[in-house]
Amino acid sequence: MGTYIFYTATPLPGKSSLLETRIRTGLGIMAQKGARATRCWRVLMGDNAGNFGMGAKFEDFETALCAYEVAMHDPLFKEITKQRWDDPAGKGVGPFMMRDLYETIDLSAPVHVVRTYQMSRSKLTQAIEIMKEISKISPPHTLSAAVPVIASRMDRVGAIYHFDSMASAGKYMDEMSMKPEFQELLKQASNLGTLVRAGFNIRM
Repeated sequence: MGTYIFYTATPLPGKSSLLETRIRTGLGIMAQKGARATRCWRVLMGDNAGNFGMGAKFEDFETALCAYEVAMHDPLFKEITKQRWDDPAGKGVGPFMMRDLYETIDLSAPVHVVRTYQMSRSKLTQAIEIMKEISKISPPHTLSAAVPVIASRMDRVGAIYHFDSMASAGKYMDEMSMKPEFQELLKQASNLGTLVRAGFNIRM
């Protein structure tokens, strides 16, 4: 099981470069403290377009929280946290924690398409079965999913599609949208929850 700590922010006017620098610094610290993988991204289209995000992946909850606790005492981490309040570069959301629901998120993928569903936890087992069926008709390692553990909205499921490029994402959309079996699976998914937002981001 993968455990993730995420943070997203909307850059303030003229502060995009500063925000990116701070995010990359924070990710570097988390990598030093035990993160197995990290990702800095920019949302290009859809929900929160223009936002920056950062994610760190850990083996389990204990490792994640221990790393975060140690990072909080790191002098550089303290400094960028102080700067965040004294000289804001963006309007942030988080940090928040998630865990894998289906497969595992590949933070190294160049492109992510994220579709977020509002869904009762009682429906998760059925949702996993639908994801398995989608994976059978998709290229290998395309789909994963995660659910929040510590967040402001706990009734969410994030379906993450991984691609090598924007072109390959477009090709997937063209080919999959034409498959009746895929449309049937989406219909089944809509009976379990409501698709509330979708976004398209690239690794930076």
